[in-house]
Amino acid sequence: MGGGYIQGRTALLAGGPGTGKSILSWHFLLDGISKGEHGVLLTLDQSSENIQDDMTDFGWDSRGAVKSKSLTILSGSMTLVPVEKGYEYVIGFDHPLLKEQPFTVARLASLVKQKAAETGAVRLVVDGLGPLLEVAGNRFEVRQTVYSFMREIITKNTTALLTHELKTGQDARSNEMPFFICDTVVKLDMVYSGGDFVRTMRVIKMRGSSHVMRPIIFKIGADGIVAFPDARLPD
Repeated sequence: MGGGYIQGRTALLAGGPGTGKSILSWHFLLDGISKGEHGVLLTLDQSSENIQDDMTDFGWDSRGAVKSKSLTILSGSMTLVPVEKGYEYVIGFDHPLLKEQPFTVARLASLVKQKAAETGAVRLVVDGLGPLLEVAGNRFEVRQTVYSFMREIITKNTTALLTHELKTGQDARSNEMPFFICDTVVKLDMVYSGGDFVRTMRVIKMRGSSHVMRPIIFKIGADGIVAFPDARLPD
């Protein structure tokens, strides 16, 4: 990456299920905390307790980080509920001070920005663009939805990572759209090589910095993600 993620810009971690998107985004947050930088994590796919349990499994003191407010976790779930004129997305947060409310991109962005300001967070993670894409209709709406969300949460002092699960078949229509909007795109994959599946990451693009183009092999172990930049996939 020529030195790492660039402050004031957005990065997308894209890949299929189980490729390590969440773990890589956690690395980003916990690395910042070890350097005295605060972070905010937004997810609508997992509970805060499950996230902290999973982080602890990799040896990260997630609960200590949350207690000290070095890490703020905004977790919840989204449901579709009937209303007078059709249906409406409603998001319920785990946080006791946040009540269920109509799901809007602007509301989510405002919440992330507010928590970042309150805690002085400079590293932001949105683990899962899926809910944002679900509320968008056509291709134009998908682009505008993601773009407006990112531009709202990012400042010159913050860096934002967003994860995106790549789909197949008809659901794949929104796969590449976030690629064009984000400043950096890292694609995570699993390839069959040498009789087994090997995890790889590749920097598709990175505005403002030079970067390696080829796939980099990595493994997920007890310490999280470890990359092997000098390793090569068998021909």
